[in-house]
Amino acid sequence: MMRQDVPNSEDEEYEARRFHVELFIVHPEWEPAAISSALGLEAHFFHRVGDPRETPKGTRLKGTYPDTRWRHCIERSVRDQWFAAEVTRFVERLQPHKAFLAKLRATGGRACVIIQFLGDGYFGDSIPTATLAKLVDLELDLDIECFTVPQS
Repeated sequence: MMRQDVPNSEDEEYEARRFHVELFIVHPEWEPAAISSALGLEAHFFHRVGDPRETPKGTRLKGTYPDTRWRHCIERSVRDQWFAAEVTRFVERLQPHKAFLAKLRATGGRACVIIQFLGDGYFGDSIPTATLAKLVDLELDLDIECFTVPQS
């Protein structure tokens, strides 16, 4: 049964909808540059353990960061509700880095794939069990973030 409040993509034209698929890593001591080098991915956001804390606008805060945080982001845009294929492609790109991700966990770090909906409208999809199994095999958590108003 089709939901009445969600347009059928065959009947109505959807507006473009943006979402991010991200890899987020937290580690007690690793350097962001070493993470980028090992994965062959650029960090779109990072801070290093021990760096002075600051707001996103650069205002200094008291103290230093207690750990390294590193985030790689891919923005995608679709005209319908489906996003799982992009998640699957992203997870498959991470598979060659299984040993690195296992070492990350073994040395006190953690990592997750984040699906971030940017408030552009309705999304609905099923992530295949094969993709979920790959996440487990890579020791990656799955996080979902939803904004209720469009993000710039």
